[in-house]
Amino acid sequence: MSKINIEATLKSKNEMHTFKGKGIKKDNQIIYNDKNIQTKITTGNIITIERTSDYYLKINLKKGIIKEGTYITNYGTFDLKTITTNLIKQKNELKITYKLIIAETYIDTFTYYLKFTLDT
Repeated sequence: MSKINIEATLKSKNEMHTFKGKGIKKDNQIIYNDKNIQTKITTGNIITIERTSDYYLKINLKKGIIKEGTYITNYGTFDLKTITTNLIKQKNELKITYKLIIAETYIDTFTYYLKFTLDT
Protein backbone atom coordinates (compact mmCIF):
# COMPACT_ATOMS: atom_id res chain seq x y z
CA MET A 1 0.00 0.00 0.00
CA SER A 2 1.36 3.40 -1.03
CA LYS A 3 0.28 6.88 -0.05
CA ILE A 4 -0.38 9.02 -3.10
CA ASN A 5 -1.22 12.60 -4.10
CA ILE A 6 -4.30 12.77 -6.28
CA GLU A 7 -5.74 15.26 -8.71
CA ALA A 8 -9.15 14.20 -10.02
CA THR A 9 -11.65 16.06 -12.16
CA LEU A 10 -15.19 15.04 -13.08
CA LYS A 11 -16.67 17.16 -15.83
CA SER A 12 -20.14 17.12 -17.38
CA LYS A 13 -21.91 19.50 -19.73
CA ASN A 14 -22.87 21.96 -16.98
CA GLU A 15 -20.59 21.14 -14.05
CA MET A 16 -16.98 20.49 -13.14
CA HIS A 17 -15.73 19.15 -9.82
CA THR A 18 -12.03 18.96 -8.93
CA PHE A 19 -10.45 17.11 -6.03
CA LYS A 20 -6.84 17.62 -4.94
CA GLY A 21 -5.67 15.63 -1.98
CA LYS A 22 -4.27 12.40 -0.64
CA GLY A 23 -5.26 8.80 -1.14
CA ILE A 24 -3.86 5.31 -1.15
CA LYS A 25 -2.91 2.90 -3.91
CA LYS A 26 -3.00 -0.81 -3.24
CA ASP A 27 -2.34 -3.19 -6.13
CA ASN A 28 -4.82 -2.14 -8.82
CA GLN A 29 -6.99 0.08 -6.57
CA ILE A 30 -6.91 3.78 -5.77
CA ILE A 31 -8.99 4.99 -2.82
CA TYR A 32 -9.62 8.55 -1.67
CA ASN A 33 -12.19 10.58 0.26
CA ASP A 34 -13.62 13.62 -1.50
CA LYS A 35 -15.42 15.47 1.30
CA ASN A 36 -17.85 12.83 2.60
CA ILE A 37 -17.72 10.63 -0.51
CA GLN A 38 -15.39 7.64 -0.58
CA THR A 39 -14.17 6.95 -4.10
CA LYS A 40 -12.53 3.69 -5.17
CA ILE A 41 -11.15 3.09 -8.66
CA THR A 42 -10.19 -0.43 -9.69
CA THR A 43 -8.18 -0.85 -12.88
CA GLY A 44 -7.91 -3.95 -14.99
CA ASN A 45 -9.64 -5.27 -18.10
CA ILE A 46 -12.66 -3.26 -16.93
CA ILE A 47 -12.34 0.03 -15.00
CA THR A 48 -14.67 0.23 -12.00
CA ILE A 49 -15.50 3.44 -10.13
CA GLU A 50 -17.34 3.12 -6.82
CA ARG A 51 -18.63 6.12 -4.88
CA THR A 52 -20.15 5.70 -1.44
CA SER A 53 -21.91 8.34 0.64
CA ASP A 54 -25.63 8.49 1.39
CA TYR A 55 -25.85 6.59 -1.90
CA TYR A 56 -23.86 3.82 -3.58
CA LEU A 57 -22.76 4.14 -7.19
CA LYS A 58 -20.77 1.54 -9.07
CA ILE A 59 -19.99 2.10 -12.73
CA ASN A 60 -18.10 -0.32 -14.95
CA LEU A 61 -16.25 1.04 -17.95
CA LYS A 62 -14.78 -0.56 -21.04
CA LYS A 63 -14.27 1.35 -24.28
CA GLY A 64 -16.92 0.73 -26.90
CA ILE A 65 -19.02 -1.59 -24.71
CA ILE A 66 -22.24 -0.92 -22.80
CA LYS A 67 -21.68 -2.00 -19.20
CA GLU A 68 -24.22 -2.34 -16.40
CA GLY A 69 -23.66 -0.90 -12.96
CA THR A 70 -25.39 -0.22 -9.65
CA TYR A 71 -27.06 2.90 -8.27
CA ILE A 72 -28.65 2.62 -4.82
CA THR A 73 -30.22 5.64 -3.11
CA ASN A 74 -32.64 6.25 -0.24
CA TYR A 75 -35.34 6.26 -2.94
CA GLY A 76 -34.52 2.80 -4.30
CA THR A 77 -32.25 0.91 -6.65
CA PHE A 78 -31.99 2.03 -10.27
CA ASP A 79 -30.75 0.36 -13.44
CA LEU A 80 -27.55 2.01 -14.58
CA LYS A 81 -25.61 1.67 -17.82
CA THR A 82 -22.50 3.33 -19.17
CA ILE A 83 -21.23 3.65 -22.70
CA THR A 84 -17.50 4.42 -22.70
CA THR A 85 -16.47 6.54 -25.68
CA ASN A 86 -12.86 7.21 -24.70
CA LEU A 87 -10.53 5.45 -22.28
CA ILE A 88 -6.85 6.25 -21.88
CA LYS A 89 -4.98 4.38 -19.15
CA GLN A 90 -1.35 5.22 -18.52
CA LYS A 91 0.97 4.47 -15.63
CA ASN A 92 -0.18 7.29 -13.31
CA GLU A 93 -3.09 8.72 -15.27
CA LEU A 94 -6.58 7.78 -16.29
CA LYS A 95 -8.92 9.66 -18.63
CA ILE A 96 -12.37 8.29 -19.35
CA THR A 97 -15.31 9.77 -21.24
CA TYR A 98 -18.62 7.97 -20.79
CA LYS A 99 -22.35 8.40 -21.27
CA LEU A 100 -24.45 7.69 -18.17
CA ILE A 101 -27.92 6.15 -18.50
CA ILE A 102 -30.08 5.64 -15.40
CA ALA A 103 -33.49 3.91 -15.61
CA GLU A 104 -33.25 3.97 -19.43
CA THR A 105 -32.84 7.78 -19.37
CA TYR A 106 -29.71 9.45 -20.74
CA ILE A 107 -28.31 11.64 -17.96
CA ASP A 108 -25.18 13.26 -19.40
CA THR A 109 -21.73 12.63 -20.82
CA PHE A 110 -18.96 12.75 -18.23
CA THR A 111 -15.19 13.00 -18.47
CA TYR A 112 -13.25 11.70 -15.49
CA TYR A 113 -9.55 12.54 -15.27
CA LEU A 114 -7.31 11.12 -12.56
CA LYS A 115 -3.61 11.75 -12.07
CA PHE A 116 -1.57 10.59 -9.10
CA THR A 117 2.00 10.65 -7.80
CA LEU A 118 3.63 8.88 -4.89
CA ASP A 119 3.54 10.88 -1.66
CA THR A 120 7.17 11.24 -0.56
